[in-house]
Amino acid sequence: MILESERIRLRPASVDDKPAYARWYTDPEFRGYMGPGYDVLDALGREQANQINFSVETKEGRLIGLLFVQRIYTQGRHCDLGVVAIGERDDWDKGYGTEMVRLALRFCFRELAMQQVHIVTAEFNERARRCYGKIFPHEQRHRRWAWHDGRFWDEVYFDITEEEFADLDS
Repeated sequence: MILESERIRLRPASVDDKPAYARWYTDPEFRGYMGPGYDVLDALGREQANQINFSVETKEGRLIGLLFVQRIYTQGRHCDLGVVAIGERDDWDKGYGTEMVRLALRFCFRELAMQQVHIVTAEFNERARRCYGKIFPHEQRHRRWAWHDGRFWDEVYFDITEEEFADLDS
């Protein structure tokens, strides 16, 4: 399955994407936001019952990021956007993250019939917080949850319901 918006497409992640993912995870700044990446690299090309892994590319076919829909619970009708990242530094701060999150939410609500979708980031990840804050209407915090760069930071939790997204996406 391939999902398309104006500038990007989300397509199934494959083992062929591993060299780009590995390169991104060797970038200290990227890794600082994302963690070590071992689970992400291991997940490529492996089917999981409650997870769908997408690679993000421009309409021209240039691989720029990744997005994993995780912890898909069909009975409770909720899931997480677990891994969301633009790996190519030249493509940071160009709105691709917002576009890919909107596309993923459209997929979660329309195709997977989810009722609610969650996403979490650390307080220090200002780029992610700005992106998610444009889309997700609800924000909560788990205080002093993540240790990074010599101090504790809050974990910031965002969620959106099917109805809220329908209003946003109309």
